[in-house]
Amino acid sequence: MDKNSIIGLALIALMIVGYSIYTQPSKEELEKQQKELVKTDSLKAVEEEVKATNAPFHSDAIAGDANSVVQSVNSIDSAAFGDLAPALSGNAEDIIIENEKFIAVISSKGGALKKLTLKEYQTYDSLPLMLFEEKLSMQEFVFDYPGFGRILFSDLYFEANKTAISLTGDQNGALVLSLKGRQPGQELNLIYSLSGNTYDLKFKIESKGFKGFDNFNSQPLHLNWKITGLQTEKYLPNQQRVSTIFYKYKNEDRDWLSESREDDQVLEQTTDWVAFKEDYFSAVVFSDKGFVSGNSKISVIPFDKEVLNLTKEFNASLQLPPSENGALELHYFFGPNKLEVLEKYGNDLPRIINYGWSIIGWINRNVIHYMFNWFLDIGMSIGIAIFMLTLVIKTVLAPLMLKNYKSSAKMRVLKPEVDAINKKFEGKDATQKQQAVMALYRETGVNPLSGCLPMLFQMPILYAMFRFFPSNISLRQQSFLWATDLSTYDSIYTFNFNIPLYGDHISLFTLMMSITTLIYTYMSSSNMPTASQPGMPNMKVMTYIFPVMMIFFFNNYSSGLSFYYFLSTLISITQMLVIKHYFIDEDKIHAKLQANKAKPKKKSKFQKRLEEMSKQQKARKK
Repeated sequence: MDKNSIIGLALIALMIVGYSIYTQPSKEELEKQQKELVKTDSLKAVEEEVKATNAPFHSDAIAGDANSVVQSVNSIDSAAFGDLAPALSGNAEDIIIENEKFIAVISSKGGALKKLTLKEYQTYDSLPLMLFEEKLSMQEFVFDYPGFGRILFSDLYFEANKTAISLTGDQNGALVLSLKGRQPGQELNLIYSLSGNTYDLKFKIESKGFKGFDNFNSQPLHLNWKITGLQTEKYLPNQQRVSTIFYKYKNEDRDWLSESREDDQVLEQTTDWVAFKEDYFSAVVFSDKGFVSGNSKISVIPFDKEVLNLTKEFNASLQLPPSENGALELHYFFGPNKLEVLEKYGNDLPRIINYGWSIIGWINRNVIHYMFNWFLDIGMSIGIAIFMLTLVIKTVLAPLMLKNYKSSAKMRVLKPEVDAINKKFEGKDATQKQQAVMALYRETGVNPLSGCLPMLFQMPILYAMFRFFPSNISLRQQSFLWATDLSTYDSIYTFNFNIPLYGDHISLFTLMMSITTLIYTYMSSSNMPTASQPGMPNMKVMTYIFPVMMIFFFNNYSSGLSFYYFLSTLISITQMLVIKHYFIDEDKIHAKLQANKAKPKKKSKFQKRLEEMSKQQKARKK
């Protein structure tokens, strides 16, 4: 590895470390998060107090002001509800609807989703995986009813057509929640439809006979939805780091709120969907006509990393579009962030998976993902699949490595002549020294930048892998050797204390990766010159810092990623030895470069500019 390659790797390291530092919350943000926790605790206290008096509790999805969300039953004049008054009393029952993918709990009081559990997955500690649960989340439909004002569906009691629904395979079913008005023919229906083997839940509101809001046009309907993310993965800080809200304006690319700080957004355009995205699972709500711009808002509030079992608070207040024939429709998705699953929905939804930006994301989604899944589909274990993926990538990149090594070999054989030029012009005009070095390169036909280009081509792959493995759900809870879950860190020893910037455990895959990187660095930098100018850092010393930094940076990362980098470096060492012994003959290279000197050369434009600059400097000195 030549100097340019080392500089390239150092820049990558600086970018990764800089990104980590940039995404850490500031002191002010941590204080704000703590205030939110106090507010949340206060809200829970109010909720418990209200429950003790049998009064209804409503949580404001955006504002969260405890004084504004509690309403006493005694203050409600049932007559003011007009035609909806019969729905003020009834029995609150939980109806369970389930298929092969999820179990959902819906309350007959308000008709909203209270809890949802994914059946195919478990948490890191083998508990049922809940996307949201009733104590920490809330869903509410709100509309303005003529003659009364704002009506919350949670004040209304519905009657269900079934006590439970359980579907499998191609079966279809629907839960209908209905309420009757004062007048004959007045009816409000909430319809949940699902199939036996999908992650979809369709929702429809039908209104009949209620004057003034049959079409929900002059009295728009809002969906207020709050979900408090629950810890599902082993290392909570990593799950918190990638959890946020994604959304997509119609005819535009998907966008998202900040992953590292509290953030909110008024949806300024018609919005196709909003996704509460955790590390490997999401709750998404779609509207075919789009949520109304200007009157819809989303926000995300991080919790302090010290708060156990919670990731972030996701909030959305979405105005539904005007209805046709007294009906409004929504479409929910509750499931894994799995590319094959999300691609069925299109509309940029697959890009909520954090596979990287621009060319990085394209490589992961269109090449790496399908190559890796193919290895799994033909029956390979997860560890062997990672090895085969690494082998294919390194084989494809081998010609670039060969070109890079040849360039390094040319620079090495010219080093004595370059050192002689540096000694000759020591203490003299630096421009003349540079001209002499460039003349040597021109005469021998060596391009000092040719070693950089192969490195630049390899950098997108290097960073793509950094994004691919931590984001791929296929690694989740998959074991290999001593690692019990390749999506998170492996541990061969756990401390009773936490070491700053390192953690409370020792990751063996990270150690193996760092050791092989150290060996590779030693082998590739054995001919690197030491610093020749006072005050300049020794490049050899700097290259050894990177492997040490990796121990701290990757200790809490995906062990699958560390395993890949270990294999990749090990293969690079093997390729280097093969190239050095079978493809590179430095004596022949030196003879060819010397022969090139005898050939007539034209001065390059760059060489001419250097000479012109030198003449101008001499003229100014005179």
